[in-house]
Amino acid sequence: MARSRRRAAKQRAARFTTQTDESGHSQQQFDESKSASSSHSQPSVPEPVNPSLIDQDGSAADRFYEIAESLNVRGAMEMAVPFYRQAFALLVAERDNLQAQLGGAASTPVGGDLPLEALHGLLKSAEALGSQTKQDQGPSMDDQIQELAAELNQASALQVMAGLRAIAEGNEQPMPAAGLALLAKAQMLLGKTEDGLKSFEAALAAEPDSIAFQINTGAARLAEGDVDGALMLLRGVYNAGVETLELKILSALLKNLSVAEARADHLDEALRLRLQWFQLAPESVPVERWLKWAKEGLASSAQDAPARSLGLDLLKALLEQHPQDRKLMQGLADALEDQGDYREASLLYRELLRSE
Repeated sequence: MARSRRRAAKQRAARFTTQTDESGHSQQQFDESKSASSSHSQPSVPEPVNPSLIDQDGSAADRFYEIAESLNVRGAMEMAVPFYRQAFALLVAERDNLQAQLGGAASTPVGGDLPLEALHGLLKSAEALGSQTKQDQGPSMDDQIQELAAELNQASALQVMAGLRAIAEGNEQPMPAAGLALLAKAQMLLGKTEDGLKSFEAALAAEPDSIAFQINTGAARLAEGDVDGALMLLRGVYNAGVETLELKILSALLKNLSVAEARADHLDEALRLRLQWFQLAPESVPVERWLKWAKEGLASSAQDAPARSLGLDLLKALLEQHPQDRKLMQGLADALEDQGDYREASLLYRELLRSE
């Protein structure tokens, strides 16, 4: 709209110049004859049009017009009117300057209709209105996904999936990796491991460097029976270094990797990981589960097998964590006797008898 106004202004200015030339034809003839008789006088040459000034003022008018239109669309018509007025003032000044330059007269400075202070205040108000409009649009997609994630459990898995579907339908942008991972968790809780694996794989493809997605995808592969695929992902995370991992993430890694190693018949490695897991988070599983794993290591046929030593270390760590647990005490005493450590075994048996 602003450009069409400028074209109209230029056309009007051109017509104005033509009319001026026709009305002043006799005067021009007089000037020419006078110039011929006076060799020392110089002809009057009109000043050229300054296109940079026109473009600069025109672009300013465009900017004010666009701001006014934006405010008008938002319903802030009271704020839009000063910007419309400023755009109009710039266009009028541009037309006057164009006519003056074509006619050879000195151009008048192009100014605005409003003082700079008032324009600055209006621009700040427009920015504030834009921010408020953005806030009124509601929570972002990421915020909605986080809210659903906080509600996820076995009972709410279906509702979370429905919420994710609604978020996807209400946004033009694709579902982010966090949403795909949340969908996968809901599917896994509902026993849909195949669908859950696909969703985890999609999340990992979107963010391949995410350690959490690598662990979750490895666990999903394990649930689907893909032991080799799980080991590839989980070992990759573990071998990259676990010193900087958060406790929750490291615990999940040790849990899933130890299960994968055990299913691959790597009992020694599985027990080593479980001992590390116990030392890190002893309350992760019940005592009976730790004791079961320790006994599996102690049941190894070879006397000097690493699994037997690791099982014994796990039993000792368990008893240190639960010194009053008689079941653990008796289990450790039996294991020490089998190992030939009769002195330590007798001390434990005496402790058991004393507490009877």
